[in-house]
Amino acid sequence: MCGIAGLWRRGGPDPADGVRVERMAKTLIHRGPDDFGYLFANSQRMLASVSQATVNDFDPDVLIASRRLAIIDLGSQGRQPIANETSDVFVAFNGAIHNYVELRAELESRGHTFRSHTDTEVIVHAYEEWGENCARRFNGMWAYAIWDARKRRLVCSRDRLGIKPLFVAWHGDTFYFASEVKAILAAGELVATPNRSFVHRYLVLDECENGHDTAFAGITQLSSGHNLVVTREGHHETRYWSHVDQTGHYDYKQPGETFRELFRDAVRIRLRSDVPVALLLSGGLDSSSIAVHAKAQEQAIDIEAYTAVFPGYEFDESRYAALVAKHVGMPLHCVEYKSSGLLEDMAAVTEHLDAPPRRGQELVRWKLLQAVSAQARVVLEGQGADEMLAGYPDRYTKSYLCSELRMLRPWNLHHRVPRMISARQHLDRMHSYPAPMPPIPGRILGDQILKDTSNSMIPVQSKDPLTRTLFKDHALGLLPELLHFGDAISMGHSLESRLPFLDHRLVEFVFKLPFDDKMRGAETKHVLRRAFARDLPEDILSRRDKVGFATPLKHWLQLHRSELFDVLNSQRTREREIFNPAGLTHCMSNYRVDNRAATRLFRCVALELWFRRYID
Repeated sequence: MCGIAGLWRRGGPDPADGVRVERMAKTLIHRGPDDFGYLFANSQRMLASVSQATVNDFDPDVLIASRRLAIIDLGSQGRQPIANETSDVFVAFNGAIHNYVELRAELESRGHTFRSHTDTEVIVHAYEEWGENCARRFNGMWAYAIWDARKRRLVCSRDRLGIKPLFVAWHGDTFYFASEVKAILAAGELVATPNRSFVHRYLVLDECENGHDTAFAGITQLSSGHNLVVTREGHHETRYWSHVDQTGHYDYKQPGETFRELFRDAVRIRLRSDVPVALLLSGGLDSSSIAVHAKAQEQAIDIEAYTAVFPGYEFDESRYAALVAKHVGMPLHCVEYKSSGLLEDMAAVTEHLDAPPRRGQELVRWKLLQAVSAQARVVLEGQGADEMLAGYPDRYTKSYLCSELRMLRPWNLHHRVPRMISARQHLDRMHSYPAPMPPIPGRILGDQILKDTSNSMIPVQSKDPLTRTLFKDHALGLLPELLHFGDAISMGHSLESRLPFLDHRLVEFVFKLPFDDKMRGAETKHVLRRAFARDLPEDILSRRDKVGFATPLKHWLQLHRSELFDVLNSQRTREREIFNPAGLTHCMSNYRVDNRAATRLFRCVALELWFRRYID
């Protein structure tokens, strides 16, 4: 796990680029506190040099920096960028290749020689063997940049699900990439400008991520499941994996057993580490399943669990977490978030997200992972299960009903119901949000609505509405947002977060199951419950009270009312003309009794803090 950053100035070397890349790397120290390194290359003369110090004297136009968080092979042999045997292919890598042991054995049998025991070195030899399509051989999470001096090209890749981020931008003929947006901005050539589409989604559509753009105009993400090849002549992006490819059905008579086998192996390979591993345990089905299967592995004997607690609140799940921890024999640490420094925490989280937080869960996660980081460098989490197994009852019930209504084709009800519900939800948001209506002309806002809506459409072939909804949440909406927040906050504490439910083998299997293996009547995650029926305590297995990650947001806002209102009533905020005054007044008057108003009030403050940090 690391932070990477770099540039290729295709118009020719600039003596100032060494300083630029050093500045970029310094913004990523939290991602890699253990070591750092640089690659300097001249694409015209086929020269390349790995240095830990500063730019050498042969006029590099390709400069790559890496900050290392040592997880596998902790010695200096793991310093990045790592080269092949002939020092003409180099890789800088952020992430973890969980099947690196098996891939290394295969590559050694094909004649490749390794200098370290890192998973990073597997990438450079896999690229030599299989070219840019080597990404298809990896099981894990990654964002990497390969400089191929032989072919004079830069190859960037992002994992199938987009667990690890890679942000990219162009400044004339210069290509920039980095693990965080702030690193690109630190180079000093691109001006931080708000992305109107992002502001619209954040305030009006209740969304932050679409899997492609960012809060900043001109800075985008390399899409999940894609490779990007940059040459002196141009660049092209290719897809090597997609959710759409996973249509069809598995004809398995025992889907529960298949799910169990795939999940058990996903947990096993994610426990490979030379540093301590911890677990986030809520007491829900997902994290409890990880706890059971992690403790069954020989290498997980010392694993400890952490949970967020909310004493006195009905959504506190600590009793369930304690039940599971006792069941598997795992120490449990309870972490309570106290909002005494709410604005300071919001600012800290914004600094690592490079975007405003949405609801307040990010603040709890910030403190929870701060506690984990005192004991571990790797943490297992249950992220991704809800979005592929229909784990949110309120969200997926309408799609499930539409799936059941398919038999009523003469009336087309299975098409009309989701349209009517979605249209009503969208109109409710448009009419009641303190949105940025005044500074954005209606024509532009109208075009943006169409653009955002069209970008959220994916060509899924499934006829069943539940599967289509799950595809959208997994590929373009809910999950990408959770992954962005999850990565940024964990790496803010120098923690590598690993997600067994996002093993691509498991994802491919689940998306080919019929919808009633995911949701059956009022029962969500049907195949998971069946798979782990003999492993989990009955009180966990039979839970139907999906809590999600709830927080006492209204209480926090009331405690800090004066500070928050000072931000929103300030001259800086008013002069910015972001918010509809009537909508903002409504939120400030009703947040104590209206959950929606409370969320919107929090979001308005968060957006203003983001503007102050990055734009002013």
